[in-house]
Amino acid sequence: MSNSTFLRKCTKTLLSVPNFVVFSYLDFLDSVFCVVYKYLDEFFEGKASPCYCTSTSKKMSENGSHGKSWDIGNDEEIGMSETLHGRKKKLKELIVLLEFVGKLLNKKKGVGDSYGSQKPENGGVPRLGNRWSDCGCDACISWMKTDDPKLHVVVKEASSSSQATIGDSKGKPNPNPSENVIFIHGILSSSAFWTKTLFPKLSESEKSKEYNMFAVDILGYGQSPKPRDNLYTLKDHVEWIEKSVVTEHQLNSYHLVAHSMGCIIALALAAKHSKSIKSVTLVAPPYFPSKDGVEFTAINRLTPKRLWPPVAFISSIMAWYEHLGRCVCLLMCRNHRTWETIIKRLTEIRDLNFMLLDLTKHTHHSAWHTTHNVLYRGVKLMDTNLEILMKSKKKVHVVVGTKDKSIPPDCGHNIKKKFPDVEVNHIPNAGHRSIVLRRERDFAQDLFRIWENSAADHNNLHEV
Repeated sequence: MSNSTFLRKCTKTLLSVPNFVVFSYLDFLDSVFCVVYKYLDEFFEGKASPCYCTSTSKKMSENGSHGKSWDIGNDEEIGMSETLHGRKKKLKELIVLLEFVGKLLNKKKGVGDSYGSQKPENGGVPRLGNRWSDCGCDACISWMKTDDPKLHVVVKEASSSSQATIGDSKGKPNPNPSENVIFIHGILSSSAFWTKTLFPKLSESEKSKEYNMFAVDILGYGQSPKPRDNLYTLKDHVEWIEKSVVTEHQLNSYHLVAHSMGCIIALALAAKHSKSIKSVTLVAPPYFPSKDGVEFTAINRLTPKRLWPPVAFISSIMAWYEHLGRCVCLLMCRNHRTWETIIKRLTEIRDLNFMLLDLTKHTHHSAWHTTHNVLYRGVKLMDTNLEILMKSKKKVHVVVGTKDKSIPPDCGHNIKKKFPDVEVNHIPNAGHRSIVLRRERDFAQDLFRIWENSAADHNNLHEV
């Protein structure tokens, strides 16, 4: 063993000690807050909310308020990630404590139904109010005031440079566009990721007049609905996009452009409607080859338990600790208007950057479930969905940055290795977000090229 190798191993071992100590303490702290939130929820709402701290062999709800129960063994069928229950606590005594508290609350007023057990009446959207720990401002709960809520969609109409915000059924685009494009953002983001950056550059070209463009806030983010009883599975996200965009605007064919976690949703949507798809462009997709345990591979590689840098540490808390993550959302998301006011006064900036505002435009429930049920579980379905698109001879384009630290550096290589027909483009010196944000004009030109070539191939295929 060389001296350099020995030093690296010694350094890694030394650094793992504080990592182990800190995250062991966070395991304990998360369990404490589990108990705290059960009593706070019961005090403010009359019943304690279910959580994922108990063993998968248990039932989350033995006697819910409607006399229902749900066996967590059905997670796979429902579309829930194994990582929700697979985040093992290091101290077994904590599990005993949590189960004792659960039994104690059951003997009193009872815990709420398990996630997914409550169904809205008449097949409608659940009308449960936000948790006491969520923001209740008009902007955050406006979706609850409509009878048939849909996702928030920003539409740039064909033959017009103006943008129309579609949150209801008003202002539909040109009914006969030559092309349609749906843009799907990633985690902790919104449609502004596209509308504030890429849309202006696309509009500079005369070619943009040939396209209807739809930038959507996915379920639970931005200005879209954030239903409390939804599990935010991959299927849920796809169905809401179908309802709010594809069906609402009667799209018979369309291109898809997605970033980061949105790539998983885009592939699922494309595989389900492969006959309607003209092209799929995946920007910085979190791809892992499908195999047993891939969900845990995803959580360990995308959001490993790390103390440094601070952003990685916060990501670790939000991904691994359900109740500590709720504390972060209680502090930041519930009080987002206060934080925005403070930042504006300190910086003397009236219009804050959209990326800063997007960090708080969600609830803990929506972010927690989307992260696990889409980001971690969804990677397991990417190969299956890609295979469907390849058999349908659909054009799939992957764009990855050489300096992207948010996804594994071999994502593009692994996709190309398994699916040779996928076009992979590596962008030098581009990061996870800068792959779009710092090269908007170049990316816009790339998209026009992809759409034009895909349209030509689509027409040739139909002629044959």
